[in-house]
Amino acid sequence: MTTHRTTAPPPRRNGAASGISIGVVGGGIGGLTVALSLLRAGFDVRVYEQAGALAEVGAGVQVSPNAVRVLHRLGLAEELARTGVAPVAWQQRRWADGRTLLRTPLAGPVEATFGFPHYQIHRADLLAALARLVPAERVHLGHRLTGLVERDDHVLASFENGARVEVDVLIGADGIHSAVRRELFGPAEPRFTGCVAYRGLVPADRLRGLDLEVTGQIWMGPGRHFVHYFVRGRRLVNVVAVVEQDTWSGESWTDRGDPAEALAAFDGWHPQVRSILDALDETFVWALFDREPLPRWSSGRVTLLGDACHPMLPFMAQGAAQAIEDGATLTACLTGAGPD
Repeated sequence: MTTHRTTAPPPRRNGAASGISIGVVGGGIGGLTVALSLLRAGFDVRVYEQAGALAEVGAGVQVSPNAVRVLHRLGLAEELARTGVAPVAWQQRRWADGRTLLRTPLAGPVEATFGFPHYQIHRADLLAALARLVPAERVHLGHRLTGLVERDDHVLASFENGARVEVDVLIGADGIHSAVRRELFGPAEPRFTGCVAYRGLVPADRLRGLDLEVTGQIWMGPGRHFVHYFVRGRRLVNVVAVVEQDTWSGESWTDRGDPAEALAAFDGWHPQVRSILDALDETFVWALFDREPLPRWSSGRVTLLGDACHPMLPFMAQGAAQAIEDGATLTACLTGAGPD
């Protein structure tokens, strides 16, 4: 991932933040958002990511006005407008004949109502935009959390590479399989929901003959549904094909899939659906997991954020948005200020 910088608003200095060190475990969208928010509030923040590079598996994400509001405040307005796509509507369609069941206007009406646009964006583009605003020396890669101990005035975090870090506050932004959550509340496996999603990207040029409208489309049928929308300035079409099944036997919750399997799963569906699936070169198969709600997300000087504490299924397209809002809200709590 490139690390060139984008101009951002200057940090807001807060007396209460001076000298307070915060460690963020996880360098995904939620982790980088909370790190950037806290840095701008004057905290001493470090991010610890287990992977060797900041990267996202290729897939699209919806960024609704509640999240765009936060990202604009962090200085990402121009980047979102450049790499994101503002759909004119969400359209629900019948699986066999393509008949429109419901069409919900977005674009202008959404921005007029909520004050901010709704974007569809490649996850990697959003992550890269956030990473460009977090100083590189604040992000520590190859750090897999193995344990934590809370003292009266600090938290000691240990990592697989032998590193040990003392911070005043530790935030677990490390996803549904959160190691921080495990350390706080004990081991517990997430539950398989009975759905798997084939996800992939198609160059828009391959689908030119379909004359796709700039909408988010969800096709609904028996035991499955199919979603597609533009990302990366309309150069790619994001594809999500969700299929119900009883069990999951994959070694990972995300495995490389076979595009032919996805196409076979939608046998008999409308030609537009099948044409998009047929244009896929590769897919990832994502098993959809969730967890029972936690009674609390924090213990002493340690807290959780995003999927680490409230994993969400993709059907309302709010998982990333909620993690982004979590970052802003947690910053407001730590500074003693209400969200603006």
